[in-house]
Amino acid sequence: MSNVLIKQARQVVDNSHIGLSYVTHFYLDQKKPDSVLDLLERYAQYAPEVLDRVQFVVVDDCSPLQFPLPELDLNLTWLRIVDDIPWNQGGARNLGMVYAASDKVLLTDIDHEFPEATLSYMLRQPQCGRDFFKIYRTCPTTGRLHKGHSNIFLLSRARFLRLYGYDEEFCGHYGAEDYRFVKFQKYHGSRQRYLPKRITCIPRIDIDRGAAYHGLERDLSHNTPIDARKEQEMKQYGGDAGHSRMFLRFRWEVALERSRNVRIQRKRNPLWQKSWYWRWLVGER
Repeated sequence: MSNVLIKQARQVVDNSHIGLSYVTHFYLDQKKPDSVLDLLERYAQYAPEVLDRVQFVVVDDCSPLQFPLPELDLNLTWLRIVDDIPWNQGGARNLGMVYAASDKVLLTDIDHEFPEATLSYMLRQPQCGRDFFKIYRTCPTTGRLHKGHSNIFLLSRARFLRLYGYDEEFCGHYGAEDYRFVKFQKYHGSRQRYLPKRITCIPRIDIDRGAAYHGLERDLSHNTPIDARKEQEMKQYGGDAGHSRMFLRFRWEVALERSRNVRIQRKRNPLWQKSWYWRWLVGER
C-alpha cells in the first residue's frame, strides 16, 4: 500500500496511542457534582505528554443528580447507566472496562487522586499480564504511607474480561463484590503485587460527603452469604464455579466521547510483524 493510501486510510478515530485507561465510576444523590468535576479539572492540568496517552472512562451509575458534562481537553468517555440498580459498583466497573481503549487499566474510585508522576509511571510500565497491582496511599495531612485500597488496581483489561470481570450477582446490595473479585483472580493464577512505594495515590479530603457524594446505606447482610456460597462452590467444583457470569445486566448510553487533538509520532518497528513466529512459539505476557 502506498504512503498516500495509508494516510488516507488513517483519517479515522484511532486510539492506538492510548497507553493507559483510567476507569472510575460514581453515584451522586445529593446537591452538587463537585467530587467528580473537581477531580477531572485537576487532571486536565497535567502535562500534555501524559494527557495525550491517558483515556478517562467515567461511569455515572444512574445518579439522580443531573448536571452539564464538563468541557475539558481530555481523552474522555462518559457513560451513563440508565437502569437504577442500588450498589451497582460491579456493573459500573464492568462497563468501564469494556470501553477502555488500553489493555493497561487503572481501576479506581473517585475518592482517590493520582498525581501526574504516578500516571506517568504507569504509562511507562509494560503490560500487566496476569499481575494486578495495588497502589500505596499517601496521607494528605501527615504524608505517611498506608497500604493500598481494597478495590483500586492497575491491571490487564484482557485478563479482567477473560475471568468474567466483577460478579454482578452482588449488585443491588452493598459489599463483598471486590473481595470476591480479588479471590477469584488469585485462585485462577493472577498475582497480586504492589507498585513501588514511591508510586502512590492520595485519598481525597476535599470531598464534601454531605453534599457532593451519596447517601446509600451500607449493609452486608445480603451479600455476605452469597460470598460464602461462592467460596464453597469453588472448593467443591473448581475453577468453573464461584462466578455467576452475570455481566452488564442493565442498559446504558454513551453520554460523551471526546479525544484530544493528538499527533503521536510513532516509532518505527519494522521487525515486529516479521517476528510473529517467535510470539507464536513463546507467547506474550
